[in-house]
Amino acid sequence: MAESHPPDPNRPTLVQTRATISCGPEVLGELTVYSAQVVEPPAVTFLEHAATLVAPTLLSLRSGDSARDHDHAFTQRVLDSLPLGMHVVDRDYRIRAWNRTRENGLQGVQRDAALGRSIFEVLNRQSESALRREFDAVFATGEILRFDVESGSGPGARVYRMSKTPIRNGQGAVTHVITIGEDVTDAVRAQEEVAQARKLAAIGTLAAGAMHEINNPLATIGACAETLALQLADPSLPDPLRESLAELCGIIDHEVHRSKRILNGLLDFSRPTGATRSPGDLRDIIEQTLRLLKYHPTFKDMHVDLDISTETPMLVRADRDQLVQVLMALMLNAMDAMEQAGTIRLKAFRSPMRGEELIMEVIDSGPGISSTVRQRLFEPFFTTKPPGRGTGLGLAICYGIVADHGGRIEVDSAPRKGSTFRVILPLVESAT
Repeated sequence: MAESHPPDPNRPTLVQTRATISCGPEVLGELTVYSAQVVEPPAVTFLEHAATLVAPTLLSLRSGDSARDHDHAFTQRVLDSLPLGMHVVDRDYRIRAWNRTRENGLQGVQRDAALGRSIFEVLNRQSESALRREFDAVFATGEILRFDVESGSGPGARVYRMSKTPIRNGQGAVTHVITIGEDVTDAVRAQEEVAQARKLAAIGTLAAGAMHEINNPLATIGACAETLALQLADPSLPDPLRESLAELCGIIDHEVHRSKRILNGLLDFSRPTGATRSPGDLRDIIEQTLRLLKYHPTFKDMHVDLDISTETPMLVRADRDQLVQVLMALMLNAMDAMEQAGTIRLKAFRSPMRGEELIMEVIDSGPGISSTVRQRLFEPFFTTKPPGRGTGLGLAICYGIVADHGGRIEVDSAPRKGSTFRVILPLVESAT
C-alpha cells in the first residue's frame, strides 16, 4: 500500500481516500490520502490517475524482486547439482558459499553449519598455517592454485584435485577465493595403469629383441664350462687344481642358468595374447595353488585363513597354470613379509560394485609398504628383498599375466598396517 501521508496518533482523525493500484485483474495495492475533510470528486479522479501511473512501477519492482529471487534459487540449484565440491571464502577467511556436494567431501559439514564461519574452524584436517598460505597465495598473486589431495587409505582411498580460483571485483581486486574439489581417483588410477602397461610393454619388446643376442653367448659360455668339466677327468691334473676348476665350472654353469631364467622371465612381458585359455572355476585354481604350497619347504609354518564365496559362479577364462603362478607368487611374497610364520588371509568373491568382476585378495599382517615403494612394486628388477633372495621380476610378471587376462592388480598397504594384494579378473557367466 502506498500512502501520501502516514497517520499520526497525535493528530485529529483524518479522512482517508483510497484508490486501488492494479494492473489488469491483478491488485498490487492501494494509494491512500489522508485529509482533514472529504476529498472532492476532481481530487478523487486525480488520485485514481496517480494510482494508474504508479501501477507499472510497482509491478516492475515486484517482478524484479521475484526474478532476482528466482535467479538466485536457480543459481543455487546449479551449484548444488555440480559433481564438484565448492566453497567460497572472503578476505576475512569467512565462508560465503558452500554447495551440497561439498557437504559430502573430505569433511562432511552441512551448509548451515559452515556459512559465515571461519574456514579454519570448519576445515581442520590441514593445519591453519598451511591452509592460510594457500589462500594468501591466491589473494596476493591472483593466480589459480591447483594440487591433488589423497584422502583415506585402503580400498576407500580417494584422490581429489583441488583448484583455488580468485574472484575479482569491478576494479580487478581479488575479493574472494573459490575452492573446487574434483574426485579424480578413477582418472589417476587409469593413468597409473596405462603408464605401467607401457613400461612393461617396452621392457617386453626389449627383452624379445635382446633374447637371441644374449642367448647365443650364454650358450657358448655354457658349452665351454661343460668342456672344461669333461677335461677335469684328466688324471694328470693335481687334485687341488682339479677341485678349484670344478668349483669354477659349477659357478659358471649356475650363473648361466640363472641368466636364462631372468631372460625367460622378461619374455613373459612380450608373451603373445593367443595363449590357450578356457573357462575354469577360480575356486579350483585356488585349491590347486594351496596343494602346491603345502609341499613348499618354507611355507610349512604358515596358516591360510580361507574366505571363498560359495554362493555365486566364479568362472574365469584363463590359462590355469599362469593364474596358479600369480597366486603362488603373491602367497610367497606375503609369507616373506611375515617372515615365514603367521596367518595369511585369502579371500575370493564377486565384486559388490561391479558384478561382472571376480576378486581375489591376499592379505598379510606384515610391516606394510610405504607409498614410495608402492609406486614401484610392479617395476621389473625392483625388489626390497636382500641380494640373492629375489630378482625383482615376480610381481612384474604377475602384473603382465593378469593384464593379459583382461584384469588388474591393486595394492592397499601402509607402514605397520599389513598389505592387501587384490587380483581383479573378468567374470565368465557360462562355461559354454
